[in-house]
Amino acid sequence: MQLKIYIPIFALLLLTSCNKDPKQEGCTDPIAVNYDASALKDDGTCQFNQAEQMIWQAGLVGGWNGDLVEGAYSLNVCEGITEVMEEARDSATVAETLYLGTGGGFTHRSYFTLINEQDARDFAEGSLQFDARVTDTEDGSPDFIKVFISGKVAANGGCEPYRRSEYVNISTHSFNDSTFTPVNITIREFEQIMMARVQVVCGMEFEGERSTGVEIDNLRWVANDLD
Repeated sequence: MQLKIYIPIFALLLLTSCNKDPKQEGCTDPIAVNYDASALKDDGTCQFNQAEQMIWQAGLVGGWNGDLVEGAYSLNVCEGITEVMEEARDSATVAETLYLGTGGGFTHRSYFTLINEQDARDFAEGSLQFDARVTDTEDGSPDFIKVFISGKVAANGGCEPYRRSEYVNISTHSFNDSTFTPVNITIREFEQIMMARVQVVCGMEFEGERSTGVEIDNLRWVANDLD
């Protein structure tokens, strides 16, 4: 009777040992984009995101890790308007910025989304950065800009992001209509977000008078090095 018990136990132990092959290799760094949770030994193949992800700069939309196909961004406008603004810096240089405005209403809401969600765990200690200026400091410019990121967009193609982070409110009281003010928001301020699957990299909402808004440029994610 004892023999009948010991044989299956021995077989089970042998099978378990085979599944935990100590020679199994792969990427063992948890923040790598190709992290292999089953790997016991690092094989040097870990891949990481670029330290800076440019979303919008000087009139051009970027791509995640520079990939303009699989990592392409799309600007979705839900309320209000967007427009590329041109400003002559000198006789040979024209600067292009992105205008976000209320249009004929009193609200603006838009967001940049990735065509494919991305693993952004190595940006958990990083920041969302951009330069901003208001277009009208005297006649109803927005007092606050509500900024958010999100894990997904709605499956029905609607404007309400799915699994949106909490809003981070940015006061515009220090902004002006002549020079750009740098804005730096640490990623940890965006509460309730799953960094392993990010699709909306920046969304902005605000209220103001008709035909008012803000201009932005150099919109990007930066993986700050805290070492």
